[in-house]
Amino acid sequence: MLYKWETIGHQKQLEQLEEDIQNDNISHAYLFDGPEGIGMFHIAKMFANILQCPNDFCRKCEVCRAILHNTHSDTILIQDDGEIIKIDDIRELIRKTNLTTQSNYRIFVIENIERMPIVSQNSFLKTLEEPPGKTMFILTTTQINQVLPTIRSRVRHFPFFNVDNRLLQKGLEEKFGKDEQLDEVLNIAQGRPGFAINLMQTPVLLRQQRDLYNQIDLLLSTNNIPQKFLFIEQLDEDKEQLNLFFDAFSRYLRKLLFDFLSKPDHPLKSRFSFQDLVKLFESFEETRYLIKRNVNKKLALENFFLQMERN
Repeated sequence: MLYKWETIGHQKQLEQLEEDIQNDNISHAYLFDGPEGIGMFHIAKMFANILQCPNDFCRKCEVCRAILHNTHSDTILIQDDGEIIKIDDIRELIRKTNLTTQSNYRIFVIENIERMPIVSQNSFLKTLEEPPGKTMFILTTTQINQVLPTIRSRVRHFPFFNVDNRLLQKGLEEKFGKDEQLDEVLNIAQGRPGFAINLMQTPVLLRQQRDLYNQIDLLLSTNNIPQKFLFIEQLDEDKEQLNLFFDAFSRYLRKLLFDFLSKPDHPLKSRFSFQDLVKLFESFEETRYLIKRNVNKKLALENFFLQMERN
């Protein structure tokens, strides 16, 4: 690799980005798509830094420091804050594209572009088709099917995938050493380098995942509507906790479906059939989708949690 990307895996994609740089074949727009937590936004930010740095991605100059701290006036980082990207946000973005710049580019790095409703995407489309001056866009999405085909056809598309666990383990050991919590982190991360690095660097996040996993096990093992509704209140008030729950529950259900096939005496078989769990997983994915589309979180979660109750 020509540059130190500070991530794990994705070598093919990084090599292609470096080839674009070396061949002076930079597109006006890139779209990175893949699962949540695999490090796409980090790679997008590094790509922008490489393009903007006058000293070959030195990490020491004023430009590099400004991008690192999200203060570079011509590198606009729009991170996912859990809110939709409204039409007024797009209008402000379009206004900024028309400002003069002294940098190599004016780069907009937008995380999870699927947060744009259709009306916002249509408003964004014309600027994406014909960006003024030295403007370029680096976009990411975890739900490519929610991005308009007209947008997908006007970008250079880079699909990203989960990283093999052996490669992820090697990368984490090189970065953090042989940590005693490494096996647990690998199990939770499920091939997602960005999430794995975050877990290694944030012990409280690892503890939260562990506690959530145990709480999900309790919720599925017992009929206790008041307890479930109390848990829903906590999720409704805390967006970060809700995202952690979605991740932990998805991982729990995948493991549970596997265990149902491999362990004849699994304790939850007295409460659920395999088909029950398949339906629960489908309902879980639908609930997560509806909440991301801004339906009433509390009502959606209540409807889903009631399906855990057994006669």
